[in-house]
Amino acid sequence: MPWRVLLGAALVAVLAAGTGLAVGALHRAPTGRVELIATRADGGATSLAGVELSGPAGAAWLDAASRSLAAAPQPTDLGEFDVPVGLYRLVSVRLDGRTLSAPLSVTVTGDRLTPVLVALDRDGVRAWSGNEGVNLGLLVSGGMVTPVPATAFTDQAERPVTLVDGRPVVVAAFETHCHESCPLYTAVLADLRRTLEARGWAGRVRIAEVTMDPGRDTPATLAAYARRTGASWELLTADPKPLRVFWAALHASYREVPYAGAAPLDWQTGRPEAYDVSHDSLAAVLDGQGVPRFVLPGDPHLGHALAAPLASMLSPEATAAADRDSWALADLLDRVDVLVGEPGEQDRRPETAVRAGAPAPGFTLAALDGRRASLADQTGRPVILNFWATWCGPCRRELPLLAHAATAHPGVSVLALDQGEDAATVRGFVAGMPGAAALVLLDADRRAGAEYAVGGLPVTVAIDAGGTVRGVHVGELDAATLDLLLKRAGA
Repeated sequence: MPWRVLLGAALVAVLAAGTGLAVGALHRAPTGRVELIATRADGGATSLAGVELSGPAGAAWLDAASRSLAAAPQPTDLGEFDVPVGLYRLVSVRLDGRTLSAPLSVTVTGDRLTPVLVALDRDGVRAWSGNEGVNLGLLVSGGMVTPVPATAFTDQAERPVTLVDGRPVVVAAFETHCHESCPLYTAVLADLRRTLEARGWAGRVRIAEVTMDPGRDTPATLAAYARRTGASWELLTADPKPLRVFWAALHASYREVPYAGAAPLDWQTGRPEAYDVSHDSLAAVLDGQGVPRFVLPGDPHLGHALAAPLASMLSPEATAAADRDSWALADLLDRVDVLVGEPGEQDRRPETAVRAGAPAPGFTLAALDGRRASLADQTGRPVILNFWATWCGPCRRELPLLAHAATAHPGVSVLALDQGEDAATVRGFVAGMPGAAALVLLDADRRAGAEYAVGGLPVTVAIDAGGTVRGVHVGELDAATLDLLLKRAGA
């Protein structure tokens, strides 16, 4: 070894000794915790030992002990691992001398536990991350949620199109001769497109309007509609039979009906329209594998005037009914935010929006025995809220602690709000856990969790008898932390 290298090494050692630091500590990257969860779908391998995450953050090997995997939708917890913080875009597993990989977009941070689900199936491996992603992945792997059917679409330029390409896609129902909801959908998608472009997300999220009138909506008509309205995204049609199958998978229907009175003039020909189409109005947000993650029914509220070309298509009756519109651009963006792994619209804020001194948001949820319970019912009593799920390792460990606290403090309402799971799954998990079932409420659509801006699980909130938040703890509870939350709540 050259003397300069020896001298440099010696100097680093002296500096490290003088400062009390180990040499390795000078370059130690910050880490976060990843909870590795696995499941076996139909035809998948029965065991898994380790997983590698890779991406711009580098590569991290999660060296789990070899475990036999439960069949989906049941999870198998493979443990928690320290992983360098940063963005990972690929998950790989090694099975029988092969390396199988799947796309995954997950950001590991130092302030929360990040769940990652790996599902082995007959086609190889698939992966999901985050609380909602893990819940969805278990349901998909168990055949309880299915992707939309593969459909041979054609766009306005007569190009063949498939909706599944690894990116989320916002799909809106429409037809070019609609005079009620469709002009509003085209307008809100224009707003969505502008927002995505302003955030630099245009390449990360697709937008498509899919017709419910294949008889009139030929590619040429779709192209004319795009020119007339300024729609710059995909306008899609397909053969009538597969198109109806596609919409049926989203529980949407449509049918041709005659006009009751005088038919409006066709915007293309200037002649009276031959028929009307009665159809459901909805926007669906599909994930990169074509699974419907969110559906927004009804008409969007724009918050601004329609552009003239779209306003000319809207009937007077539809214009007068605008105050009954049911959702807005922010609601649609909230769903997109989840799928691209970005903060929600009201968040773009810390993980817990509910802080000490703030009023606790109300909710009414079903308990495991079918009764309904609300936060308002607890007025006059201190409350401990715990947001959890059966697949979450820390949640499972702390649930008996919460059950004990409920017994030890009969004057306190302890409520465990399960996030996104069905009653059968939760009931099976808490069976044999004394006192746990009595605590559980089912936040099946995670609305209460959203009101409390729950990011990672578990989260525990202390609320006093007057309904004011007195403490929030993110992460696993221990006895001392729970005692502190109980005191802050006034127990």
